[in-house]
Amino acid sequence: MRHSRARIVDIARQARVGTATVDRVLNDRPHVSPATRHRVLSAKSALERGTAQVLPTRRWKLQVFLPAEAGPSTEFLAQCFKAIDARGLADIECEAIKKIEPDALATKLNACAGRRVDAVAFQSLDDPRVRNAVANLTRVNIPCLTLLSGLENSGVIGRIGIDNRAAGRTAGFMMGRLHALPGRVAVVTGSLLYSIHEDREVGFRSILRREFPHLSIVGICHGYDDIDSNFRAVDELLKRNPDLSGIYSVGGGNEGIVGALQKHGSDVIFIAHNLTYKTQGYLLSGSMDIVLHQNMRKVAEQAVDTLIANLQKQSLAIETLPTEIITRENILGAEFG
Repeated sequence: MRHSRARIVDIARQARVGTATVDRVLNDRPHVSPATRHRVLSAKSALERGTAQVLPTRRWKLQVFLPAEAGPSTEFLAQCFKAIDARGLADIECEAIKKIEPDALATKLNACAGRRVDAVAFQSLDDPRVRNAVANLTRVNIPCLTLLSGLENSGVIGRIGIDNRAAGRTAGFMMGRLHALPGRVAVVTGSLLYSIHEDREVGFRSILRREFPHLSIVGICHGYDDIDSNFRAVDELLKRNPDLSGIYSVGGGNEGIVGALQKHGSDVIFIAHNLTYKTQGYLLSGSMDIVLHQNMRKVAEQAVDTLIANLQKQSLAIETLPTEIITRENILGAEFG
């Protein structure tokens, strides 16, 4: 039977919680975990729409794959998933695998089909082997969700993260506005297997070409999110271009870029991604000018909510997360990750 407005007692029965808990959720009161809040709202939605809500006889088993040694922001994202696991929303196993290795990621994804895994979230690599692994999981009804970096033309149910092309345009806009005179800038990429890096570079290039033609891009450095590789790449770049006036780093390994800039005594506009304890220090010391940030806690929470809603046959729109602009002047109170 379809209800125009679900009763508290019916919601409590559907969500398997007390009526007092339902009252706290509906009136947006504190002291309710995100897991319970989601379950109550899902039950309310199911009752009012007259649709079935699937409640498991056990807690959902979610598998998360993140790249190993990918820097503080990825480490913080893993911590966020572990914190959600501790709250009891689901059993969440977060595993680190060798970064920028499509075969390793595909192998791990395929292995989920033979385990008691209900859904998978992973930072994707744009590779046919990964797409094939997603297709294999989809065939056995294991939904897949990508984190931060998407996977076009695949069976994933969505991507959690910011609009990366818009983030690249934002970096280009800031770079252009900070350069009143003609100058030469460079882009440091991680790996084009990450669609986010490609999207950021494309956005950066497009806004400079369209609105700031007085800036020319003189180099694309491939540092593979690695500190040592970034140092070597930027060191060579500065030897060839001592008049370089700006660097945009689309990925990680920024410690290497800072080291190369310090070695050459270069005073460039440096724009990078993700606020961590390292990039906070670079902002405060003046080694970095702007950080474009996405909140990893929100990434983890939205990912878990999306997977569980899918498993419960509920519709839940995936919202694009905001890109935050952090400088040393507004860093107080900004959340890491």
